[in-house]
Amino acid sequence: MSEKNLPIKVVLQKATDTQKNLGGGGPKFFGEVTPELQAEISHKFQDVLDFYDDVFTENELVPAVGKITVKPEAIAKSHKPSDLCRKCPIIGSDDLDEIYIRVTKKAIEETVALIQNPPTKAFRANMTAVSDIQPIRTDEKISEDLVEISAQGKFETIKNKIKVKIFNFDDAFDDNQIMSYIMKKLSDYGFLENHELITYGDRIKFIKIEVSSYEDIVKIASINGVKSIDFFQEYSLPLSEFIKTNLKSFLDDEHSNSDIMIGIIDGGISDDNAFLKPYVVAREKYVNEAYQNSSHATFIASTIQYGNKLNGIIATNKQRFKFVDIIAMPNSNPDFGPTDTIGEEELMEIIEEVMQKYSSNVKIWNLSLGIESKVCKGSMSDLGTFLDYIQDKYQVQIFVSSGNLNSLPLREWPTQTNMGERDRIISPADSVRAITVGSVALYDSENSIVKENEPSPFSRRGPGANYIVKPDVVDYGGNLTKDLHINGLGMKGLDIKGNVIEGNGTSYSNPRVVQKFASVYDEMIEKDILLAKAMIIHSARMTSRDLLEKNQDNIKYYGFGMPAVNVQDILQCSEDEVTLVFRQKVPQGSHLEMFDFPYPNSLINNGKCYGEIGMTLAYNPILDDRYGREYCRTNIDVSFGTYKYNSNSGKIDFSGEVPLECSWDEKFEKARVENGFKWSPIKSYYRKISRGIQLGDGWKIRIDMNPRNGLNVLSQEFVLILTIKDPTGHDIYSEVVNGLRTRGYVTNNLETRQQIRQRQ
Repeated sequence: MSEKNLPIKVVLQKATDTQKNLGGGGPKFFGEVTPELQAEISHKFQDVLDFYDDVFTENELVPAVGKITVKPEAIAKSHKPSDLCRKCPIIGSDDLDEIYIRVTKKAIEETVALIQNPPTKAFRANMTAVSDIQPIRTDEKISEDLVEISAQGKFETIKNKIKVKIFNFDDAFDDNQIMSYIMKKLSDYGFLENHELITYGDRIKFIKIEVSSYEDIVKIASINGVKSIDFFQEYSLPLSEFIKTNLKSFLDDEHSNSDIMIGIIDGGISDDNAFLKPYVVAREKYVNEAYQNSSHATFIASTIQYGNKLNGIIATNKQRFKFVDIIAMPNSNPDFGPTDTIGEEELMEIIEEVMQKYSSNVKIWNLSLGIESKVCKGSMSDLGTFLDYIQDKYQVQIFVSSGNLNSLPLREWPTQTNMGERDRIISPADSVRAITVGSVALYDSENSIVKENEPSPFSRRGPGANYIVKPDVVDYGGNLTKDLHINGLGMKGLDIKGNVIEGNGTSYSNPRVVQKFASVYDEMIEKDILLAKAMIIHSARMTSRDLLEKNQDNIKYYGFGMPAVNVQDILQCSEDEVTLVFRQKVPQGSHLEMFDFPYPNSLINNGKCYGEIGMTLAYNPILDDRYGREYCRTNIDVSFGTYKYNSNSGKIDFSGEVPLECSWDEKFEKARVENGFKWSPIKSYYRKISRGIQLGDGWKIRIDMNPRNGLNVLSQEFVLILTIKDPTGHDIYSEVVNGLRTRGYVTNNLETRQQIRQRQ
């Protein structure tokens, strides 16, 4: 392969690329509308009315919540029963087949009247999509964790940190009514003597209260408008095992000092480490000195600054970054000293306070923590949702470790069949905006649990909430022997005194990706967080294709793979490949089409196209935690393939030739979400064309955007990165760049510091 010294090209959007969508079909029926169906649905609404009779009798202005379950084949957004719910509007959801609706006595009575005489075809079709209608009952509001901790006889440990969440009606009047109603009920029950209202932004709202018994939990859950009851988690530093090595520190001065600052929210970086102290430019202390343990954060900081050198990994970029040291996590190791924890709500407060002070200058943040019991397998975790809110509000990029599996048995590779859900990622690794990092082994031995480049035995797997790919990427985090010793298999870092030690954990793969991201971000002349994120993930996919192609399920463990070590390999092209960046937006009701894409002539032989194609799509969808598994509210899809004019129909036939990483065989929405990346904000496409495909009349790129049911968005920004490679080594870079110019596309170089240095 030729040297990577050519700039990536940014393709500017043309007005003519935007095309209006054609109108869709009419409403879909999932059965016949019969008198029996009308009577059945009417009775279900009447049952909901009867359930809330005491609420409506007490105050007819207070809304309640009903739950509609739709048939599996009606899960798609286009089949949501919006017309049926014209009087009882949709206010959220939980699972994919469930819809929450706002109900009042008047609204239910009016809906029942409409059911007897359906006003529209859409209304009639909506009725056939419904499987069930129920009120929200007491037992479904109480979290599994609360039930379990009570059954274990440990309720005393959490009774003073109960978390109550309230339904959000997205209406100021309704929200005020339900809040007043709930607060009055809590007061009547004697729960407001020691309470705290916690809010972040418009959506995140909790009531923290203290109770005496589990019976109090049931009483609170019976209150209309309460959505869920859980308890605030406690966090402390991850338990880490370190061992001394015989290696001496061999850190040289071949480096350049970067202006990029990285925030580390952890246990504090040691001032006794002379290799790190000069780079700590600011510090905030939230932990009493008696409970501070700087071992973990010091290892993390040394991994960012010296990890490649310490572990014998050859890297050309040797920036030294600045650190903002946030001491927020107390010691958890009794062998080190006194132990303590920090409450989830306290951690949220610290993170918001830190962002208010530093986010204008510090855009990259390392957060390595997790609660082993808080496995992410349904809707979003509260801390994950909070981190999304923080990243949106302050325009920062947070990196979160996928979490460590600390209970036996650890995972082998290939994995055991009896692991179940034990090794799923833990909160807050489900954060959609965060880059979540898993771990693979750098070293192995005859007695190691896994081999080099296989998922570390402790590294947790995806998918995340809403079936989104998590972890996003992986990096080196360590390995273990079968008798659970490090024995030279861990990652090397520095201790609090600057000595070389070894440690294991996703806490140490996480900062390796932080370092790569910071290097890419530092190289960019125009700083762009979303583009840097897309670049990191695109690099991971293109450098890890062999690992991911062995088994489709590998994506649960590797994410999109491991990003390249050298920033030049991420931000530069060689002659035998071309990488294009589309940093554009697609309006609602339209799609983008780029016809006559200049596919390289060197890859066309006898009318057939060859080569290797990889695409990464990244965007920040609108998020709304009221909708559970439908948390991501916009979806973008990309197709890249060949087209041919059909003289018989007078239309253009298009065939997408570069498939998504995951595909689906079932046509229903549930299968597409679970297996096909639908609604996922990061999508990866790849194909190696070895047998050739017919060229037709040319190639085109098509980009579609669809919002969730009833959502209006002006447009959705996205980053699409497209790489075409020639395995035979021709100069396809020039062919594509010149072809774009010939077709009237304006391209700019993705400006980097490397290019400036080359020009000097």
